Amino acid sequence: MSPRHHPSDDILTAYTSGALEPGFGLVVGAHVEGCAHCRARVGAFEAASGAALEALPQAEVGVDALANVMGRLNEQAPIARTDARPFVERLSTKPKKWLAPGVWVAGVNTPHAPQNRVYLLSVASGGLTARHEHSGAEFCTVLKGAYRDELGVFAAGDFAAAEADLNHQPVVHGDETCLCLFATEGRLRPQGWLGKLAFRYADV
Repeated sequence: MSPRHHPSDDILTAYTSGALEPGFGLVVGAHVEGCAHCRARVGAFEAASGAALEALPQAEVGVDALANVMGRLNEQAPIARTDARPFVERLSTKPKKWLAPGVWVAGVNTPHAPQNRVYLLSVASGGLTARHEHSGAEFCTVLKGAYRDELGVFAAGDFAAAEADLNHQPVVHGDETCLCLFATEGRLRPQGWLGKLAFRYADV
């Protein structure tokens, strides 16, 4: 797997520092796990952060500081890196909801704000999603197959970040089922009554 689309340095910096909401961090982590380029970037950011910390004067910390830090790390990284199973098999998910023949969605059990969503979407070859707009940011990592939209073609391992003003309609590219991991800020806004019906049923 050699991804062609990667998170920006700003996103990777936020991921490295633990500043992303866990669901968004999970999507970035899915890409980083399979991308040597981004793993190297994350390593560089970690080294720079460590060097900056060493330059700071020492300060007193509370007796529960270590426990608090470890608790936050566990929240940000809900999947154990020592687990050798494929990434998707390590996810804790809700039951699948079939939206149409060959199309299903499943929520992912990870902490996120009430208005946000973290989920898997699988669309069989030849399928497409409803045209929609975004009410906030969206992170996506392609776990299997490929899709194309107004931004290009995204294949297994690729990362895509969308902003609130994006209006697009992803379509499966190639002859393999496309499986993606998403984190979205706010609700998607589908166009057309069929899209609205499907999105309402697919709420995860």
